[in-house]
Amino acid sequence: MMKQTIRFTVVAVLLCNIAFAQSVDEGKKLFYYEKYQSAKEILEKALAAKPGDVEAAYWLGQALIEQKEVAAAKAVYQTALQSKGSDPLLLVAMGHVELLENKTNEARQRFEVAISTTKNRNIDVLNAIGRANADAPAGDANYAIEKLKAATEIKKFKEPSVYTNMGDAYRKLADGGGAVTSYNQALGIEPNYAESKYKVGKIYLTQGNDQSEIFLRNFEEAIKLDPAYAPAYYELYKYWYSRDVNKARDYFAKYKANTDFNASVEAEEISLVYASGDFSGAIAKADEKLKSEGEKADAKLYRVKAYAYDKLGDSVNALQNMETFFAKANPDDILSDNYVKIADISAKFPDKIEKAESYYDKLFEIDTTLSNRLEYAKAASDMYKKIGNRAKSADWLTKILALKPNYGKTDLFYAGWENFYGDQYQTADSIAGLYKEKYPDDTQGYYLAFRTRWLIDSTMEQGLPVEDAKKFIEIAEVDKEKNKQALILAYKYLAGYSNNELKDAETALMYLNKVLELNPSDQEVKGHIEILEQALKRQPKQKTSGSGK
Repeated sequence: MMKQTIRFTVVAVLLCNIAFAQSVDEGKKLFYYEKYQSAKEILEKALAAKPGDVEAAYWLGQALIEQKEVAAAKAVYQTALQSKGSDPLLLVAMGHVELLENKTNEARQRFEVAISTTKNRNIDVLNAIGRANADAPAGDANYAIEKLKAATEIKKFKEPSVYTNMGDAYRKLADGGGAVTSYNQALGIEPNYAESKYKVGKIYLTQGNDQSEIFLRNFEEAIKLDPAYAPAYYELYKYWYSRDVNKARDYFAKYKANTDFNASVEAEEISLVYASGDFSGAIAKADEKLKSEGEKADAKLYRVKAYAYDKLGDSVNALQNMETFFAKANPDDILSDNYVKIADISAKFPDKIEKAESYYDKLFEIDTTLSNRLEYAKAASDMYKKIGNRAKSADWLTKILALKPNYGKTDLFYAGWENFYGDQYQTADSIAGLYKEKYPDDTQGYYLAFRTRWLIDSTMEQGLPVEDAKKFIEIAEVDKEKNKQALILAYKYLAGYSNNELKDAETALMYLNKVLELNPSDQEVKGHIEILEQALKRQPKQKTSGSGK
């Protein structure tokens, strides 16, 4: 009878352990799907059922870190360390927290002790070190890669997350090629590992919308690998949000069905009301949530209101709500477009102009992607042009020339003429010089130089525009009709310069007659021609030298 009782007790313990293991695995699975709140709830129960369990404590802390609850994660790890002593995985976990607290030396010491204790042969420990250093801003990406590579060399290695963490570390180093290679290596271990495809898409997403075909394909492929992978749906929703509201709505519905429903998701749902064109309705729904939830309300509700008020032409409320969003939002929720929008709204207020430009400066600081920076510079230029500040508009277009390694005719044209109309003639002349050097057979560089130098040398005393005017005419006369107005201006300048500065009435007449060829009805020119012809007739004829008597 006693043996039977013992047998039943052993079976009960085994079943309990299996159930516990399943709950921890479920928490890890939810973490993978970025359902952090659900993961937290499952892992809290698992840890309550088995206090001091290292794996449950580690993943609970990771879920809390992802929810920006670093202090709570630290408390979990401290409690677990008190129970388990210097467990290697818990040491790494606490090192992760210390990196988030910018305590890099303390964190590195913990990592090294964990490595030493496990003789550099524990995949979970090395993977956790890689994750911590790739995740925390103060983490060392090269150190992460070194330890993650060591994990791949351990016998029976088959953990795809090691490669995704390695990809994250490469991405932190701005090594897109290394990141993509690592993510693809994860797929080599687990072909249905949707996170890898998703993260390849994220790499190409950072390279700008000209890579949209590639990143959209990877997000779609991630969903095909695993239809429950919510992060890919979210990226597709964001992409289509401002392009096709119906597509955005479909992707959002799938995202909502596969993620934790929380205040952030609800705020996104309200933003779709805005995207559908119901601006007043979006404001009303956002206000309703803000009133009912108070300080717990998601900051994105203020962004919805700001965009809606802007569409309704209410710049005062638009700016107020946008500033509140920036003050309350998690930095991860502030998109590039939000900086552009708050700058554009701020520029409508004379006392906010400097603040408006600071938002673009911030964008340049946080986003080093060339294609994105070019878009921001163009947006900043458009903002200043809209409010009539052509000089500042020109400054941003000139910045494009400095950023762009292979600028073309269009870049030079707009930067040059914007500087011209912004009264920045020396810069305009310099850009004209670049145009002439790169495109010597094109009219635009010479015409810009001619117009700019005419304003620099407004009295004609130095004749600065002469050579550019002549070169422009030489090229432009190939198609007189196309270049008619510009040719007339150049002819008139050279006529005036020839007559007034060179005292060469015959050359002046030649240019004036060219004007009449293009515009026979120009009465002013006809009058000047008549005056010059009369003056030439009155000039005494020069005697020819010879042996006359």
